[in-house]
Amino acid sequence: MIGIINLPLILLTSFLAYITYSLLIALYNMTLHPLAKLPGPKIYGAFDFPRYWDMYLGDSAARFADLHDQYGKVVRVGPDRLSFNTAQSFTDIYVTKRSDGYPLVKDKEQYSDTNEQIMNTIVTLDNPTHKKHRRVMTYAFSPAAVREQEDIVHSYCTLLISRLKEQIADPQIQGKVDLVRWLNFATFDIIGDLAFAESFHCLETGKNSLWMTTIFQNLKTGAFIRIAASYPLANFLLQTAIRLMPSVARLTRKLRKDSEDKMARRLALKTDRNDFTRSSHFLKHRDGVMTDENLLGNASIFILAGSETSATLLSGLMYLLLKNPYSMRKVRDEIDAAFNDISEMTFVKEAQLPYLHACIEETFRIYPPIPMELNRTTPPEGATIDGIFVPGNKTVATSHLGTYHSPRNFKDPLEFHPERFLGDKNYAGDDLAALQPFSAGPRNCIGMNLAWAEIGSIATRVLWNFDMELSAESERWLDQKMWSLWDKKPLMVKLKNRIRA
Repeated sequence: MIGIINLPLILLTSFLAYITYSLLIALYNMTLHPLAKLPGPKIYGAFDFPRYWDMYLGDSAARFADLHDQYGKVVRVGPDRLSFNTAQSFTDIYVTKRSDGYPLVKDKEQYSDTNEQIMNTIVTLDNPTHKKHRRVMTYAFSPAAVREQEDIVHSYCTLLISRLKEQIADPQIQGKVDLVRWLNFATFDIIGDLAFAESFHCLETGKNSLWMTTIFQNLKTGAFIRIAASYPLANFLLQTAIRLMPSVARLTRKLRKDSEDKMARRLALKTDRNDFTRSSHFLKHRDGVMTDENLLGNASIFILAGSETSATLLSGLMYLLLKNPYSMRKVRDEIDAAFNDISEMTFVKEAQLPYLHACIEETFRIYPPIPMELNRTTPPEGATIDGIFVPGNKTVATSHLGTYHSPRNFKDPLEFHPERFLGDKNYAGDDLAALQPFSAGPRNCIGMNLAWAEIGSIATRVLWNFDMELSAESERWLDQKMWSLWDKKPLMVKLKNRIRA
């Protein structure tokens, strides 16, 4: 006779077996694993959980920076994962070509996504396919093409200034505004126009677009999804639950329909308009390389990467200038000396403001818009990174915050000193090559030329037009969590129209 199944006993036995197995794996990771002798907290080397917990809390970038301060240029931050914080590691991880002719491949855990539209983009494609797609898109982001987009960018800069002046004139607002909000409006409208030939109308309406709302409301959710992706069962259950949520399904369909409609209207335009999908070059050369799905996915990526990051940098720039009055006076004096009227401001002339350029670089260093690590996987034969041999199939990355905030790379790393980028002898020991906010190598940010032009144009006009006073509630504005992007708080300032002698 078959005995009655003792379910509680089976569950207890299974649980104990799992715990025993996990502890044995942890013991191996701390003693016999190929990375066991490299520096780092033992618990991070034993388990992935501490890193995932940091991600969930929004503390991973800051935590990695702290670990580098404690352990040095390389830190073991997971059983199969290393973080570096040197200029050489940028080269070895993201630039140096391997036996297949390409740098290290992107880490599948970080760059996996169940969204087919996102999987068909320049961000997630394998190296050979990425090379073909990037070749098609390169001209649209070249310095020459960016100069052709100047009128579009400047039209939104003008609208931004006009809308901010309205906030000053409004007796209820009296110039007290959230700069984060208005800078996001401007950059989303600019990138929307360049991607789809139509704005999101954020500046006009003073309201977030559906895109903006979706991004900002789902930062933490995205981190949770990336954590679950590392556990097949958890990932399956989570993705199934998401698909079964009517509100999520409706939002996904609405975003996709909105993108498809915008792209269809752009492709239907007969004019040779100077934007990302310019018919004279991009559309003509994409045949056989990029499908409509690729085009749609890349437009979505450009909107996120080209708007949120620029708005983040601009917000950080304004905050740091407000906290450093000497630098604020100096950059304003430079702008005032360069222009007699706002109509004289052009991309070329704005790029010739060395102190403003240094302030922007220093903001990139203190408050990088993409603070998270960009993970890569070593080839089967392994790779040498900054003199350290890393076995095959291990995850490696250069920590942006860990690099930029390290006293080994920059003197007074947490202080705002634009002079370090202008040859000041007090900062002669700084390793300026360690600052790579757009990453490095063939997969660096394709939109960096546009970003510099957009940031320079908006910053010049805001500083030219307004006096600003930081509100008390924003004194500690930089104290932020990070889930892939910074979870920015409102940057409340009191604006006044500048009066010149």
